[in-house]
Amino acid sequence: MNEMPSTPDAESAADQTPTLNQVVHKIAWQINKQILSPGEAAELRRLEADRPSGPAFCKVIVFEVEPAGQLVGADGEARWALILRSIAELSELDLPKRPLGSACAEAKIGEERVDRLLRCDLATLPGTLRAITHQLASAAVRVDLADLAWLVVTARGDRPAREQESGVRRRIARDYFRGLRKATEDSKTAISN
Repeated sequence: MNEMPSTPDAESAADQTPTLNQVVHKIAWQINKQILSPGEAAELRRLEADRPSGPAFCKVIVFEVEPAGQLVGADGEARWALILRSIAELSELDLPKRPLGSACAEAKIGEERVDRLLRCDLATLPGTLRAITHQLASAAVRVDLADLAWLVVTARGDRPAREQESGVRRRIARDYFRGLRKATEDSKTAISN
């Protein structure tokens, strides 16, 4: 069967589909600029993965997530409830390219808690992720919120684990230990001076 040739318009439309990172940063920006109202942001902070609902949740899903093709799988809404809750809690601290692992090290989040976060599946992720986002917020440590989104998107759930899942988790773990190493080296330098 012959396939229809792609048109330049179709190709350029595909190239313009926002990535997960772009969607996450745009939502954080909308919260910070109060394009999403303070009430809507508060509603997002209260989201629960097992009951994703409410006008703010639906608004963000319909206007930002679905058009970007980011709502996938039977558990897509549960995953996005976790992502949106984290974005709403940490929107003022969003800093693209500031790795989650490095931010956890700077916030002095313990190795055991980071390990637990990296081992979570979709069922155990909500509580652990809430604790991590609370610690990051309390320490006012800047973080790339897209890293949190990737952690949630790749968590094992109703589907087999993908290679992408372990790659995301290994990168976060390496960034965490690099952050700890840097803190140790900085403290040694400060003591020797």
